[in-house]
Amino acid sequence: MKTASFGYAFAKPELQILRELAKGKHELSSIKEACSIKSSLMSYNLKKLLDKGLIKTVSQGHRKYVYFNDSKHASLYRDLLLFYDHIDWQNILTGKTIEILFQTLTASGKTLAKFPRNTRWRHLKKLKARGIITHGKTGYTINPRFSALTDFLNEYQKFLANKLAKTISEKSIILWQEDMEFLARTPKNAKPPSKNFLKTATSIFNEYDLPLISDFDTYFYSIDKDIIRLEDAILHTLLIEPNNVRYATYALLLLKKTEQEIDKTYLLQEAERLGLKKEVTSMLQFLKNHVQLKDQALPTWQEFVTKARDYNLVIE
Repeated sequence: MKTASFGYAFAKPELQILRELAKGKHELSSIKEACSIKSSLMSYNLKKLLDKGLIKTVSQGHRKYVYFNDSKHASLYRDLLLFYDHIDWQNILTGKTIEILFQTLTASGKTLAKFPRNTRWRHLKKLKARGIITHGKTGYTINPRFSALTDFLNEYQKFLANKLAKTISEKSIILWQEDMEFLARTPKNAKPPSKNFLKTATSIFNEYDLPLISDFDTYFYSIDKDIIRLEDAILHTLLIEPNNVRYATYALLLLKKTEQEIDKTYLLQEAERLGLKKEVTSMLQFLKNHVQLKDQALPTWQEFVTKARDYNLVIE
């Protein structure tokens, strides 16, 4: 994760402004005075908070007022400030600390190893000292006593992902999200503004001689990934609509078509990370023994063979 690319981390003045709003101060001049922020910096930080969907401003004559936005994540952050007013959030939700908090939200087996050891230790120490995170068998998690923080972070991530997806098209829809990676369905031929959007899933099946006609494209957003591998396309197809036989069939077609090229180790590792290991293992067994498992969204073998013929894929 790279904070600068998202602009989701908070600067200390932003959080100071939000704390004053939670106290009931709304006139811009009184907030500026309470935070000891210069006018130029005040405007800069207000713009960042507006971009994050946390505040709204109202002008009345020569006076300007600031309020929490009506968005869900703004309401949750206001509640966080009110419920835990003893916590110095201006020192918590800044820089790498919020990145580490984002990482603790998932239960997919991710660790914090991506952060340099010294950086990880420094920020974890700060969070543990305030009782915000705990350490258990599955790693670090946010303390249940701070469920309001978990709610805010989850909703804030949704807001950020949706905002990014809308940069392609206002009609973009988030299909799946984990941390700041997500799948988005967009109108056909809409142009993404960033190289971090990678076309994937059924939208690239034609590259493997499996052309699927659709009015939509599917993109995967990630800062850490430069290309979509064959295995990624299979997994992303499953993520479009989990437990759907149709998409499982499409994924099976690509898996069968390219079975000599598949890196099964990578496929299974990524499947586990994405919570799809059971589904992928069942698909591999299905292609081997032709048996449809009752608890898995798979076609019958005959249905699969028939569908394969539609794409000139002959299965013996």
